[in-house]
Amino acid sequence: MTITNSLRVTAIVSLSALAFIQCGGDQKAAEAPTMPSAEPPSDQAPELDAGTAQTPQGYDIANAPAESSAAPEPKPEALSDAQIAAVTEAANTAEIAQAKVAQAKSKDAGVKTFAAMMITHHGEAKQKQAKLKLKTEESGLSTAMHADADATLNALKDSAKNFDQTYIAAQITGHQKVLDAINDKLLPNVKDANLKAYLEEIKPKVEDHLREAKRLQQSLDTKSSSSAVGSKQSG
Repeated sequence: MTITNSLRVTAIVSLSALAFIQCGGDQKAAEAPTMPSAEPPSDQAPELDAGTAQTPQGYDIANAPAESSAAPEPKPEALSDAQIAAVTEAANTAEIAQAKVAQAKSKDAGVKTFAAMMITHHGEAKQKQAKLKLKTEESGLSTAMHADADATLNALKDSAKNFDQTYIAAQITGHQKVLDAINDKLLPNVKDANLKAYLEEIKPKVEDHLREAKRLQQSLDTKSSSSAVGSKQSG
């Protein structure tokens, strides 16, 4: 290369460098964008791992009580002495009224005897309760007993065929309800000593009446079966 050509190349390179400096000298180099930090900010809770149960510290999830959506059962009605007296009064009155219908309509000697016993025993119970001079107050139980007694009395008055079976079946149902009430609601709640003694006195009689009613029901069923067989044989 000649000296002239060498000088020419050097001059071109120098001019190019000068132009680059002039163009870029007045501008700031573009800053590279900063990447977000891999660690979360100190004031932000870390994300939970998917599928991992998170429980409060110190909480034993294995022994945690299971939640129940069922409504709690209502507590049984706690009867006062006045309400208990109303229940026994309703039972005695109902038995006497039904027995009077049975005496008038029954055709079975055993049923008539049972009805007479109901009038006597429950009449005596009413008299003994009256001597205690207890106040009476209606409750849900006594109201239900009145409703059942009225329905039974109307059914007996309207009954024509199979009256004896209908009456004795009603006596079994009624005496069982009274006995359950004495055991479950009356004796557990009674406070008056005289009323408690009265309940303890009438309870065995209610049990006797229930047993006798069941015996009579079996007797009536046997008579009914024998009568049906006799009718078929004679026919």
